[in-house]
Amino acid sequence: MMKEDEMQTLAGVVDSMHKLAEGLETLAIYLLRDAGEQQAVSDSKATKEPDPAPPEVPLEEVRAVLAEKSSAGHTDEVRKLLQDFGAAKLSAVDPKDYAALKAKAEVL
Repeated sequence: MMKEDEMQTLAGVVDSMHKLAEGLETLAIYLLRDAGEQQAVSDSKATKEPDPAPPEVPLEEVRAVLAEKSSAGHTDEVRKLLQDFGAAKLSAVDPKDYAALKAKAEVL
């Protein structure tokens, strides 16, 4: 049989082991939380927001550029440019293509 002082020593060791286990559990919780936050940060960096859409160009600006180019003797090129955008006239061009059309017309 164990003596009482041996029993107290063993009880102290068991108590210390319980405290160690609680401390390790707390540490694991903090490490997992921090790892999750770091993963969220790296995920947000990896999934960057798409580049903002180019600014919308009003029909009037495109019309002005095309009219200027046509008046300068580039009528055939203006027609070809409209055809490249699948249209016979400016009003048939998709508004989302106005910026690209204007950019191409400006270099004529």
